[in-house]
Amino acid sequence: MNLHERLRAQVGAINTKISKLGRRSVSERITEHQTVRLRADLGNWRLALSNAENLYYPDRTELYRLYREAVLDSHLTSVMETRTLNLLCQPFKVVSIKGQVEDEKLTRMFMTPWFFELCKEAMESLFWGPRVVELQPPVDGEFSGIELVQPEMVIPEFGLIRDAPGSLSGINYREGIEAQWLIQLGKPKELGLLHKAIPHVVWKKNSMQAWAEYCDRFALPVRTLEMDLNNEDRREVEDMLKNMGRAAYAILPPGATNFQYHLPQNFQQGVFAGMIDYPNTELSKLILGQTMTTENGSSRSQAEVHERVSEKYTKADKMYLRNLIMWEVWDRLLIHGYPVAGFEFKWDETETLTKKDQWDIVQGIMQHSGYRVPSKYIVDTFGVEVEEKPEPKPLPVQVPPTPAPGK
Repeated sequence: MNLHERLRAQVGAINTKISKLGRRSVSERITEHQTVRLRADLGNWRLALSNAENLYYPDRTELYRLYREAVLDSHLTSVMETRTLNLLCQPFKVVSIKGQVEDEKLTRMFMTPWFFELCKEAMESLFWGPRVVELQPPVDGEFSGIELVQPEMVIPEFGLIRDAPGSLSGINYREGIEAQWLIQLGKPKELGLLHKAIPHVVWKKNSMQAWAEYCDRFALPVRTLEMDLNNEDRREVEDMLKNMGRAAYAILPPGATNFQYHLPQNFQQGVFAGMIDYPNTELSKLILGQTMTTENGSSRSQAEVHERVSEKYTKADKMYLRNLIMWEVWDRLLIHGYPVAGFEFKWDETETLTKKDQWDIVQGIMQHSGYRVPSKYIVDTFGVEVEEKPEPKPLPVQVPPTPAPGK
């Protein structure tokens, strides 16, 4: 018995009652977790991993706190959005299983906000781990939207949504009536790529903080003043130096010659910048598999290699999302009345040509093949109104006058 048949068997006797009484959404039945920001450090990271991997009571609450801190990093956010947008911008279509003919009406039914958000949350599951979304009640035969269940309230290992923070009781979203409204995106035990990104984000933040402290202390030259340390005016002089700015200062006794202070060195910038660039490079490799699509490259050949790696990642993400739609979402659509029986979701792999490439083809046909391109095609493709070129009129034949006899 497949998922579609199992869901129908479980909810067949309850659907009428649910439609009459109405169904309360999950967010109305649970007490959501209050998100508290947590300073990210490696000690907290190891403890959070240990809690999340606990066999008997897995708890990802602390791990998600670290995730929320990690995604504040601008470079990490950029590479995550790059990988997500590479997939969301791919064209798709709904085709018949027999014949592979596109149904344009069904394709338009999926060009909706709820489906776009579903695909986006599916990509987020690669970074955050499994996520559970709730389908909103249909309006005019189509879902009105989706709602993400707060990740801290989900125990994917048990298929459970807590009814309160820290609770081991709640809503089973894999069985019964809830299974037709709730969809898990991602595998239950996956922790997501962000748990590998946290150490690099921590080191990067520490390096930036150390660089800021270095600049605060040593970027400005130290001010020195020689005077008797027992002088009654010493307090006033010290207050004056303190109020003159943030640069360091020193009050020295007369004749002090062994006082040394640090001067800014050029190599310090390279040290701190390297400690920041290295985590950025590692984050790019972790999320995108390469670096040159987000950073400057050294050669065109290397850039082409990195671009091919990026295309492989996008191809794998397309396979992941298609499998998720066909094996998890499609059965829910059938239950809720979507006419998708006998159809399948498919990425549109049709090669798209630029206007210039299309015009070059048109020119080649007209100049070298002997055929003519209909004006309707030019209007539909290029949006330029044209008229049929008139046929050239033949010139009249000049007949020389007949010479007179004898001449």
